[in-house]
Amino acid sequence: MCTALWVRPHTTAQELRTQREVDKAHAPTDWLECVHGSYTIASQNKDQLQRVYDALVVKSPFLDQYCPLRSQKRVCRPCPEGWEQSNSKCYYFSTEGKSWNDSRSDCLKQGADLVIIESKDEQDFISKHTRGIDVFWIGLSDSETEGTWLWVDGTPLQEDKAFWRTRLPEDRDGSQDCVVTVRVLKGWADVRCSSNRKSVCQTDALPL
Repeated sequence: MCTALWVRPHTTAQELRTQREVDKAHAPTDWLECVHGSYTIASQNKDQLQRVYDALVVKSPFLDQYCPLRSQKRVCRPCPEGWEQSNSKCYYFSTEGKSWNDSRSDCLKQGADLVIIESKDEQDFISKHTRGIDVFWIGLSDSETEGTWLWVDGTPLQEDKAFWRTRLPEDRDGSQDCVVTVRVLKGWADVRCSSNRKSVCQTDALPL
């Protein structure tokens, strides 16, 4: 809130007149600065509300997952129940083994996709939430063009963000086109896409 300058007790008439002159000289600048600050805060709040609204529109088919009805009121949370949050993302670790394509279909049905791993921290987070020898599909494959590894959103794998268990993929006969992450191996491995594996789904968290 924009307020007037506080005047100390026992101020003389001359001091008060002088203070008023100073206040008058600075008033336009002070007021503009105050209004600008208030506008900035309001704009930030508006932007935050717009982000939440946009996210809710995208998530609307899955409203009950993010905003379950409790005691006749909807209580929203960043991630659906049973998902794990890290920063601005939600992750679901499946318990059933399926092929890469079927696993991706399951993710898409939940408004998500197979995980795209963009950093060492994210890889460590995923490893932390998997167990021993369990094998999990991630959203990486070279099924379109042999040797060209693409994420499910179409972006190519950056070599400095690749976490293969060996220096390079092991695809000896050209049939190992999909990628899994294995905690015990401390990295990724390429395997046949038809293999039955668990999977990691990923979606954006609601910006609450």
